[in-house]
Amino acid sequence: MFVLILSLICSLLIAVFAVQNANLVTIQLLWVTKDVPLVLVILGSAFAGALIMLLLAIWRELRLKLKPKHHPKDQSLNNDLPVLQENSTLKSTDAKDKNEV
Repeated sequence: MFVLILSLICSLLIAVFAVQNANLVTIQLLWVTKDVPLVLVILGSAFAGALIMLLLAIWRELRLKLKPKHHPKDQSLNNDLPVLQENSTLKSTDAKDKNEV
């Protein structure tokens, strides 16, 4: 809930800042030159940054979900399993020995 409120406040501040700076600016990319309102530059930059962060978050989540989970704790449980099986076989042979006597 806190992150949502913080995101809304930041979005509102960016929007107010963009509307107050409505001057025309010259954008130059390689050989293309354009005059565009500063509002579009600010909002476009904020949108591009949010989109990049979203894509990075999705990539990170997918990477974590696809990563195999190997925990040292699981290894120790697997190593203890034969010992438990040996103990159960010892108990069953002890019971047979008692019945024979």
